Amino acid sequence: MVPSVSFGRFPLRVRGILTRGLNVLIAQTLYGIAILWRRALRATTFVAVTGTHGKTTTKEMLAAMLGCRGPTFRSAGNENTGLPLTLNVLRVRPWHRFAVIEIGVGAPGEMRRLARLVRPDVALVLTVLRTHTKTFPDQEAHAREKALLLEALRPGGVAVLNADDPKVNAMADRVRGEVVRSGTSPAFDLWAEGATSRWPGRLEFDVRTRDGGSCHVRTRLVGTHWCTSAVAALAAARRLGVPLGEAAAALATVEPFLSRMQPMLIPAGAVVLRDEYDGSIDTFEAALKVLAEARADRRVAVISDVTDYGSTVRRKRVFRLGKEIARVAEVAVFVGGAAGHGKRGALASGLPAENVHAFSDLREAEQFLRASLRRGDLVLLKGRLSDHLARLFFAQLGPIRCWKRECGKLICCDACPELGISPDDRKRAAIAPVDWTASGDAKG
Repeated sequence: MVPSVSFGRFPLRVRGILTRGLNVLIAQTLYGIAILWRRALRATTFVAVTGTHGKTTTKEMLAAMLGCRGPTFRSAGNENTGLPLTLNVLRVRPWHRFAVIEIGVGAPGEMRRLARLVRPDVALVLTVLRTHTKTFPDQEAHAREKALLLEALRPGGVAVLNADDPKVNAMADRVRGEVVRSGTSPAFDLWAEGATSRWPGRLEFDVRTRDGGSCHVRTRLVGTHWCTSAVAALAAARRLGVPLGEAAAALATVEPFLSRMQPMLIPAGAVVLRDEYDGSIDTFEAALKVLAEARADRRVAVISDVTDYGSTVRRKRVFRLGKEIARVAEVAVFVGGAAGHGKRGALASGLPAENVHAFSDLREAEQFLRASLRRGDLVLLKGRLSDHLARLFFAQLGPIRCWKRECGKLICCDACPELGISPDDRKRAAIAPVDWTASGDAKG
């Protein structure tokens, strides 16, 4: 955390200006130090990961694979921009053989500064999809911003591109060094075939390489949309000297990251798919596909709102969500100021009235869920980070203190001291165990 100095003797407005100025000065100073520190770490291979979705999970997978070959640093959580990214670079030590750094950009002009700091030896670009639509005029502008990372590759650097995404594949023209393409086509250097992930099964697929290598890959991840991330991580690890089979074995140990399709078993016996970190429309579509294909006694969708969905009118967005949810769930629960519009959408698409519920108040939704969830339920918890739906999950474990209607924090409730859940109650939930025999459409 950046230290601060008290300006208590100044008027409040002046104190705010002085504090912000001091924090900017400290951040700029640390950025300069981090650039020098990065240049000094010549024996450490820096790997940068960027893309619209999947950065954090890809970073975790790749770090696990590279850990087979030596000490590996990874960015903390999803600290992928600004001062947190600077501090991550400063945490790398000379004895680290690899450093896997996640980089995120939310507006034009950010990547050049971050790429200059990391100056990667290897860069992975995953996808360019529908996020930050209020700051980028179109996806092409977003792609150009992300491509700046490739221009910062060190001499002899390697770009690993998800060639399934045309905008990412086109970035190869901006790479002066080697390009490794991954995806789902035999035309690429490494590709996946036969990906399946039908709950309670997890993602698995066959991976093949241009030089004839192959192996079967099992993961703990939920949803075939993670295949892009997994294949890119395998391609990068293989290029950095990790044999394919060894990398696949490491991948099989990686748990879903916090609030990214994270299956949590709660005391009622239901499994909650926590996916409330990213509310963008592309992640919504992926999550609804998982629910549509899932095998469960009852599929329950708990939804607030979505971002980057075209319509800026909330009631229209949530109404459309309601119509889509009616196709994939037996029970729909809408939460928030536009919950009634979601309910109307679900009813319009034929979901029985007794199975559609709307709550403007989060506490009322929690009480309903606590009374109705049961063993065999698969519950998708999905919304915007700013809606803090994680409280609905934690309240299934025990009492919590925070029921704010408005919260300006853009962090997971797990890390917030205001949540107020006891350590013992936190332990009442656990990652749902993997059932390998349930994987694949043919098995069940």
